[in-house]
Amino acid sequence: MKTLTPDSKAAYSEPIGFIGLGAMGAPMARHLASLGYSLLVNDVNARAVQSVVDCGARAVPSAKAIASQAKLVFTCLPSFDALRTVALGDDGLHAGEAIKTYVDLSTTGAEFARELASALGERGIMMMDSPITGSVTTAGNGKLGIMCSGPRAAFDHAAPVMRDLASAMVLYLGEQNGRAQTLKLLNNLQSATGMAATCEAFVFGVKAGLDAETMLEIFNAGEGSCNATRNKFARSVLPRSFDYGARMAITAKDISLAVEEAGDLGVPVWIAQSVQQIWKYAVSQGAADKDGTALITYLEPWAGVEVRGRTGTASAPRLTPAASRKTEEYVVLCDAAMRPSLAKRLGGQGWSVGGAADRVANRTACSLVDVPPGSDPTDVLASLTRRESQSRTIINACLMGSTRAVELASALSGQGDRYLDALLTGTGHETESGGAAVLVSGTNELFEEAKPLLEAMGGRVFHVAEQPGAAQVMQQINGSLSATLLAAACESYVTGAKAGLDALTMKKILGIETGRTAASSRIIPEQVATRRFDHGKRIEDAYRELSLASDEARRLGVTPWILDKTRLLYGLAAQLGNPHDDVTRLITHYESWAKVEVTCEATDAAAVGGSTPSLV
Repeated sequence: MKTLTPDSKAAYSEPIGFIGLGAMGAPMARHLASLGYSLLVNDVNARAVQSVVDCGARAVPSAKAIASQAKLVFTCLPSFDALRTVALGDDGLHAGEAIKTYVDLSTTGAEFARELASALGERGIMMMDSPITGSVTTAGNGKLGIMCSGPRAAFDHAAPVMRDLASAMVLYLGEQNGRAQTLKLLNNLQSATGMAATCEAFVFGVKAGLDAETMLEIFNAGEGSCNATRNKFARSVLPRSFDYGARMAITAKDISLAVEEAGDLGVPVWIAQSVQQIWKYAVSQGAADKDGTALITYLEPWAGVEVRGRTGTASAPRLTPAASRKTEEYVVLCDAAMRPSLAKRLGGQGWSVGGAADRVANRTACSLVDVPPGSDPTDVLASLTRRESQSRTIINACLMGSTRAVELASALSGQGDRYLDALLTGTGHETESGGAAVLVSGTNELFEEAKPLLEAMGGRVFHVAEQPGAAQVMQQINGSLSATLLAAACESYVTGAKAGLDALTMKKILGIETGRTAASSRIIPEQVATRRFDHGKRIEDAYRELSLASDEARRLGVTPWILDKTRLLYGLAAQLGNPHDDVTRLITHYESWAKVEVTCEATDAAAVGGSTPSLV
């Protein structure tokens, strides 16, 4: 048995109550019991109770009986009705003779937390709403995150125990009950949005003929990364086990609470509403008790596909040795905005970069050619001087529709040229530093031959498929997912700001894991809260990716519910602001609608009880 810290032992030689031994509650209670706490437990599930008793706890028949022996009681319950019964019922906590502090670890929403705190306060019981963030695993090993709001005295009473439950973070948000619930709901909303948007992305990609495992690698290499891509798809979706450990009804409930809270605060949440519709649809079709990773099974029938990982001997695209034919010249097509960054990157990697009139025919030279907006790449290439019988490989880094890429490849083949799509995933900053990935489609032979140049263009190179245009679709999907996650983070941060939370406080929770995306953990804290707005990608570029993806989806017969809402949002931002604005300025439109600004300081110090949010 692990020994308690001296402070914990001194404070908790007396018993502690724990009610609610479900998927998260049971491992938390077992963890506390194994640490040596004198734990009194209660739950309707006898097997769950026994699992905690086996770790050293003692079973008690009612909430009232627990509250008559323990000054500090925790609950982790799945519904409002269960909480009301446990806290305020005939045999509830309020009737206990010993209880002083009540800590609710459930996710209920701010309004319910305030109502329950008020009712218990009338009976002399201090309440902390302290929702948790983490997984079944972290619930059992003491590595949860906990956010807390309520009386400081209650927080001080419970903090030693919470530190043993949540070594990752215990965040105190002030004396006003409900603020912790708001932050928890926004964290859950980020996670649920990532899951739903990623499901759409995979259904779309598989319908387009892309390999699911390659897609997963690409998402995780950039700003499409989220809890779903980092954890859930590899473990539970691609193997089709759907056993990650969270019921769909609970997620749908939390999303609805978050959307309702945003509405009460006057924040329009276009993306969250679409996410809510997707999850509610699945629940309405009988998925309430299914694992949340099974959400994808309710979207797949719309496209007539099944998303799964490779099985048996199936593998990624096979690479073959390069043939004897060698390219005499590489021509890289790129748009004008990309050219300076790409030229700097290639030059730094030892490549001689020429223009249309300055080409060097050796193995470490390439021509970098601008394709002006609206121009036809075929016409641009036709204008270049070319030696007779010269072999050219055209590397197309310009974003376009997949059918247009196929047409371009065919036209170039007819005149003796070879073709690869090679889309860069990052911003100009990332391209210069080598942080961008390169998404390539074209024959195995040509991919192998051009690999030195492709590796010079970006830090990681992914061979998406052999057919021309496949990398175009992959980039459209990847960019659209990133744009959706950014928009979702904008909605959450603006909602939090309207509730009185500053951006750096929110990052402490949204940056742990479940709600973590590049947008929630890095882009908004670094670019928005500082008011720099210099991420490096333009709103018009994101809108173009979204529009091409939407067109491609319709061509394939795919219904991208969330992607389409994201496209409309970026189109609106381009109209209301400047299309050349940095994508991070998307949040300024939400700020205008909600009449609030996302900053590094709380908008109203009094709203957080006059107390700075603190870590313990």
